[in-house]
Amino acid sequence: MVKRRRSSGPTFQDMMRKKEWKPLPSVTLVSGSATFLKELFVKRFEEEVFGDAEPVVERFRGPPNDTQVGTLPLAKVLDELRTPSFFSPYRIVVIENASTFLFAHGDSLAPFVENGFAGGYLIGLIDGNLDKRRKIAKHIEKHGLVVDCAKPYDRPPPWETRTPVWDSELSQWVVQRAKTKNLDIDLKSAFALHERAGTDLATLDEELEKIVTVVTSRGSRQVTREIIVEVVGETRESSVFLLVELFLEGRLTEALREARDLFQRGFYSQQRGVRTTDPTALALIFVGTMIPRLRAIRRAHTMRGQGATEEDWVRSGLVQRPFLSRFSRQVFAVSSEKVETLFKELYDLDRAIKTGGNAEKLLELILIEHTGNPHGSTNKTHSVAPRR
Repeated sequence: MVKRRRSSGPTFQDMMRKKEWKPLPSVTLVSGSATFLKELFVKRFEEEVFGDAEPVVERFRGPPNDTQVGTLPLAKVLDELRTPSFFSPYRIVVIENASTFLFAHGDSLAPFVENGFAGGYLIGLIDGNLDKRRKIAKHIEKHGLVVDCAKPYDRPPPWETRTPVWDSELSQWVVQRAKTKNLDIDLKSAFALHERAGTDLATLDEELEKIVTVVTSRGSRQVTREIIVEVVGETRESSVFLLVELFLEGRLTEALREARDLFQRGFYSQQRGVRTTDPTALALIFVGTMIPRLRAIRRAHTMRGQGATEEDWVRSGLVQRPFLSRFSRQVFAVSSEKVETLFKELYDLDRAIKTGGNAEKLLELILIEHTGNPHGSTNKTHSVAPRR
């Protein structure tokens, strides 16, 4: 069995093994590159605070660098944390990309780490590793909570030469995630799944949701290699669809990597049995795939403004349940204002490509611009407080 990486604080897996998290810290930092695991942690935190009641949560995006610290004032965050809600005495504030905000306001936040916010809980999501040399990081590690959400490796460490290739951190994660869905899968089958579906955790979770539907209809819990091939299909190719998903979630590094791989290898359409390698055609497929997705996100924002919940999105046919988690993240990552901006810029991109522009460079520019700042000028990403 491959050994897990050591962490100075609790890992995501350590926290999820605990039956109860209380007493909850007033300030929690969640670091690492596994965005999907961070969101699972936040969801579990919400359950610990609110139980079966509707959670009261506000999300903000932290400033990207020191020169833009003022885009998210400390007073704004503290007001959210200390102002009681009409629906609950408790509330959670989540700050994405929190490093700059945290280090800029460390001295002011330090007293709250120990004394709390009178019913409020602050969760900071750190992109990559947390700089634990900083004073406020040490203070939170001592009096609050710092959790590591590292992305699981899809292969055993190179020094473990006797460990079989299928016994990796990612295979183990798939096995554990399947158990939460009442599925039984062994390490070899888990390896077959991520070899076909890729290493993105959200994608793997969606594939497991599809598998649940298939095996349940057959009165079984066991996931076999044959079922994986039946549900997931052939080995994963570079995909326009995955590029769109990464783009809408604001994951710049992965989106750029996928785009460059796409232009290098092309896109194979299993439905048509044709591989497209022409850069202009690939960019236009991207635009054509983005438009209906943006329309769906626009409609989701409209429905939320009218008091609808995520369950209403499913019931209305806006999104299928296996894809709800990812769609929800995209709705919350792309504001209604940003949707309208993207419609215009995709139109401009389409026109520029069709009039001889460099498709590869133009697409890369739009990825960098919008995944680097997916919320435009506003910091608040969304609120999931109950609506009257």
